[in-house]
Amino acid sequence: MLTSVGLGMSNSWNSFTSSPNREAEHRQCARHILANFNKRFTGQQYIKLFWRAVRASTVEKFRGVMEKIKSIDTHAYDYLIDRDPTTWSKAFFQEGRDCDAVENRVSESFNSAIRHARRRPIITMLEEIRLFVMERIYTQRVEGMDWDLLICPTIRKRIEDLKVKQRLWGVTACGYQNYEVRFTDVAYGVDLIAKKCACRIWQLTGIPCLHGVAAISYLNHDAGAYVSQSYTTEAYLKCYKYSINPLNSSDIWPDVPYHKPLPPKRRRLPGRPSMKKKRDAIERELTGPSRQTVSRRGSIIKCGICKEPGHNKKKCPSNQQSNTSGEYF
Repeated sequence: MLTSVGLGMSNSWNSFTSSPNREAEHRQCARHILANFNKRFTGQQYIKLFWRAVRASTVEKFRGVMEKIKSIDTHAYDYLIDRDPTTWSKAFFQEGRDCDAVENRVSESFNSAIRHARRRPIITMLEEIRLFVMERIYTQRVEGMDWDLLICPTIRKRIEDLKVKQRLWGVTACGYQNYEVRFTDVAYGVDLIAKKCACRIWQLTGIPCLHGVAAISYLNHDAGAYVSQSYTTEAYLKCYKYSINPLNSSDIWPDVPYHKPLPPKRRRLPGRPSMKKKRDAIERELTGPSRQTVSRRGSIIKCGICKEPGHNKKKCPSNQQSNTSGEYF
């Protein structure tokens, strides 16, 4: 059982990483785990430590964060261990997947795109989704054809940002295409031939990490040449290679000897129908307010009638004179 795993037992921690190689890796959304976790263990300290455990790319870093959580509350530690860290922490993600996502933002983005279509009947909803996907495939393919880069612009921008940050890291050669990248007392080994770094970020994402970019810049090479093939423009265009064929309206469809299906009975539920996603109170608190209120303190008030500052419509002199003379606006 995962609940019996101890931080001092190396064999138990090795059992996490020794899971069999699966064709499809199962992961859980870290934000939803945090929402349920925060219902029982509240406080910003728990939230910060949880995200540190989620983003820990090595087992050693994950173990150190979990040690701090255990020192605060052993029940919080047991709760997170019961949720199977191999499915929500980067420390246990399989390498070579070119994806280190810890949230289901893809599903959330798709739900946001079809939020209006979801209110329609089933056939109409599917028709609107078909039109949305058909148009998106075309627009994305046209956009990708205009790129004159070897890799996608987003990945190129990410590498350019890493080139600025890597200037503080020192690089020491220790073998053919092997380097030790160091900043103060922190050091990582980088192998450019295998495209690996001791921090495991390069292996998880397929994009050179900060330490990898430092070693590549040490050789004056292009970091874009070390990016995985999944992020190339060629691979991007392959994703949108095929298109959805147009569909004619039903008035020119061929006749078939089948009975037409009847629509379902219309049933109206009590209350006003909800148009938005029902989010949990804890999820709203973790995400932050959707609409921020701005205080009017210090702002200059202007009258809506005479447009002069210092008073409003009720205290406007012209409005008071009008009322006394019997005129109304």
